[in-house]
Amino acid sequence: MKIARILLIAILVAFPLLCEAVEIVFCGRAGNQFDLYRADLKTGEVIRLSATEAEESMPAVSPDGQTLVFVSDREGANSLFMMPLTDDASVAVNISAGMGAYANPAYSPDGSRIAVQYAPDPEVVWASTSIVLLDLATKQQQTIIDSTRLKTSENTETTTVVDRPVWVSDSLLVYVLAEYSDPETGRLSKSTLYMYDLKKQQHVRIAGGESYYSAEGDAMGFKAVMPSIVSEKDRSRSLLFTAVRGATDRSPMKVTLPAGSKGVIELNDPEFFGPMLYIDGHWIYGTMNEEGVTAIAWRAGEGKEPKQTLQFAGNIIYPAIIR
Repeated sequence: MKIARILLIAILVAFPLLCEAVEIVFCGRAGNQFDLYRADLKTGEVIRLSATEAEESMPAVSPDGQTLVFVSDREGANSLFMMPLTDDASVAVNISAGMGAYANPAYSPDGSRIAVQYAPDPEVVWASTSIVLLDLATKQQQTIIDSTRLKTSENTETTTVVDRPVWVSDSLLVYVLAEYSDPETGRLSKSTLYMYDLKKQQHVRIAGGESYYSAEGDAMGFKAVMPSIVSEKDRSRSLLFTAVRGATDRSPMKVTLPAGSKGVIELNDPEFFGPMLYIDGHWIYGTMNEEGVTAIAWRAGEGKEPKQTLQFAGNIIYPAIIR
């Protein structure tokens, strides 16, 4: 196995780690660039998967846990690459079907297709974005959601971007529809989650923009970002996402599908940043401290147990669970 083991973290003694073996992949920056890593949350071991001069990020794991797709600029544009999860990223193969830029891939439940954001101009990645399906057998790419055809606001000065597809089932996708007042600086004015039915070709709004109420009775409008799906084997099928209020206030939220009850997950962590993931009775989520350092934390017992944090000398983003 060609993986370079660069960090072996000692097991924390203050609290036990996960009672079951849970592994994740993530994008980490220990130096001047982002690379891919694999971590065992039971032992604290972290393994580096990529060591190229390129930026490599946005990993997604196949349903059988054997294959990894990710985005890399090693050939110029942000292209889509695939590799065995038991190997290193130098053997990854470019599976891109277009000349543009890709972002945030997601495997279909049966592993045969990848839903991914695509921008035709690799130099202007927020312009004319779409969600495309890449068939792994035929290598054919099909556009299913086109941002240029979506009317989201009367404000013609905003730029509409579609991104972050996640699969609910073989025929249902959730995605983010975002409006940027200044896409170059990432100034987000609105972000809403929609569900798309591939068979009916219909969009249904799920969350974002509306108000819910806090325990004190205050209306709380929000931008909905970073969606993820909890599978039926873990609990009733739910959509998890991050609700953003103002510039810094972030809360984890849950929606029971299809379009059911909505509420805040009582995580009680002031460093919560997102995304929020769930497996085997554990919340796994991204954090950010006052210095702007991002990390991965988890809590057992539906979030009631003490927080534990993966020890890593740098920033962590884009976590994905290996099932």
